[in-house]
Amino acid sequence: MSATEIIVAKPLALHLTWDGDTLDSIGLRWAGDADVSAPRTGLGRELAEALTRYVAGERVEWPVLPVDLSRLAPFHRVVLKELYRIPAGQSLSYGQLAERCGSPKAARAVGQVMAKNPWPLVFPCHRVLASGGGLGGFGPGVEMKKWLLDLERRSCAG
Repeated sequence: MSATEIIVAKPLALHLTWDGDTLDSIGLRWAGDADVSAPRTGLGRELAEALTRYVAGERVEWPVLPVDLSRLAPFHRVVLKELYRIPAGQSLSYGQLAERCGSPKAARAVGQVMAKNPWPLVFPCHRVLASGGGLGGFGPGVEMKKWLLDLERRSCAG
């Protein structure tokens, strides 16, 4: 049974899609004029608290999410697990992440995994950059990617 809930901590909003007790996906977007409503699940409340701390520039440990990595291709699982290890305030290039995953020539494939990441922000695909430090792509938009990186760098500097 599928259910959704929206978590808002302006300027960000997370659209959570549940498949039973499993978090199927997170949609990340600008909150805009989104209504703030209380999360319906305990994990939704934990995510809301973490998101509020995150946008306030505090260091955050995201709650452990009930995600089903087995639905993903093996390479995607390896990349997301390594992606999860990139600390806030730091970034890697697509090539560096490919190397960490044991596939140094797979930078483009890593980029495809980032583009299909079902759990952005928590699996921090915004921390992966193009070679030479360019922002590269980002589903919610390059402006948001820059904002997230700047926020994290400021919060880790202090």
